[in-house]
Amino acid sequence: MKSMRKGWMYALLLPVCAGVLSACSEKKADARTLDGEWTIVEVNGEKLGEEVTPTMSFNMAEKKLHGNAGCNLFNTTVTLDPADVSSITIAPGATTMMACPNMDVETKVLRSMEQVRAVKAGEAEGEMLLVDETGKTLLVLEKE
Repeated sequence: MKSMRKGWMYALLLPVCAGVLSACSEKKADARTLDGEWTIVEVNGEKLGEEVTPTMSFNMAEKKLHGNAGCNLFNTTVTLDPADVSSITIAPGATTMMACPNMDVETKVLRSMEQVRAVKAGEAEGEMLLVDETGKTLLVLEKE
């Protein structure tokens, strides 16, 4: 009977331990560290090739963001939450309207930007992750 209780105890503790470990692996970052120039190297888990290099340029003092989504330029603003330094929301913005041969990457970048809710530190130095409300990585950025 005791070994059965012990087994149940371990079975109940396993999800708790896994949750604690995953929470510890979350590397929240201060959204203000996004200030500067970044290259988007991955969108929704898909690595981007060298033929297209979308960029983001954050001006955190003015809470502005501009860049190139893969073809067209965009301009928008960001909102930070003083209660959560990792929180960032990207407002719908204005884009130029050039027609390009392949708009697939641009469409994915712009749609992902709408879902961004926080920033996390990446695995490598000079890498940041823009994530949605569930923590799913939407955009991987590399410092230029």
